[in-house]
Parts: sequence; structure tokens; C-alpha cells
Amino acid sequence: EGGYGPIIDALKLLHVNQYVMEFTIPAAGDLDVLKELPEDTTVGLGCVDCRGEHIDTPDEIVTRVEQALQYLPPERIGLNPDCGFAPGNAADIPIDEAYAKLSNEAEAAAILREKYS
Repeated sequence: EGGYGPIIDALKLLHVNQYVMEFTIPAAGDLDVLKELPEDTTVGLGCVDCRGEHIDTPDEIVTRVEQALQYLPPERIGLNPDCGFAPGNAADIPIDEAYAKLSNEAEAAAILREKYS
């Protein structure tokens, strides 16, 4: 339970090019841990909620990513859904819902590229 803060020092010791991190749920903690990651790494930012039935709008996704931009430059951020679309047997997500969520994520990415490229 809790965010990435308690384990950030251990994460920094990993020899990886990219960290894939969930951030749509409160348990993920604050985005300020992003500033502690090595500068030669990128972040696959979990910005689409896969657990609930709510379909994040492109604007909601853009807002989440722009919050992360307070800590990382755009070239270090990639957009990912949180935890994939199979978080457990009790949380099966219909294919049309997953498609809508990913389509909105792609639209948000296009908005962000236009704005920050």
C-alpha cells in the first residue's frame, strides 16, 4: 500500500531504460517521485484507468500527463494504460471498453504532441 516514495531508491538502482508506472489511482502516490528517476530513463506513464467502467476522456488524460510534465520533460514520457486490461479475473474489461480507452489515449497523445513538439 502506498505510493512509489518508499521504494524509489530501490527503483533507481535498476539498470533499465524505462520505468512503467501507474498513476491513475490514489494508491500510486504523488507524481513528484518522477523527478527522482535517473535522467537517462523514460517513463511509461500510467494515465488511463483500466480498473473502472469510466472511460477517461482525452482531456482527462491530457490533464494527467500535464501534471507529470511538472517533473519530466515531454521527451521522457510515454503514455500507457495503468496495469493493462487484465488486472484480475473479477475485473474483466469488455473489448469495446478497452478499445474506447485506448482510442482516447491515442487522441490525448496526438493533442500532447501537437502542443509540446
